[in-house]
Amino acid sequence: IVGVNAATTADGSGNWTLSGSELDISALVNGALTVSATQTDSAGNISPTATAQIELDNLVPTTLAIDTPIATDDIVNASEDNNVLVSGSGAEAGATVAVNIDGVNASVAADASGNWSLS
Repeated sequence: IVGVNAATTADGSGNWTLSGSELDISALVNGALTVSATQTDSAGNISPTATAQIELDNLVPTTLAIDTPIATDDIVNASEDNNVLVSGSGAEAGATVAVNIDGVNASVAADASGNWSLS
């Protein structure tokens, strides 16, 4: 099992942080990861291990599909311009889908199957 290890020093209050390039996990496999930490005091005594779970998801989502035609004929007329329906599929479950029509922006969350609809 390949992991990432790093060390840091606690401040006078016992607080510590690792961030940025100090702890680069980008090469690990996506999915559930276990974070563990121990401390070693000045006498060399090592504490029990503390653990926490995180999820690594650093894969770029695939391209979405937009259902066409939009407005049944790809023409938005005066009776439709205040209620344009745009929908599609191919999103990650729960992902935010941002739609932009020439500077008019809106967003919606994809459902559990990756489908989305915005009107």
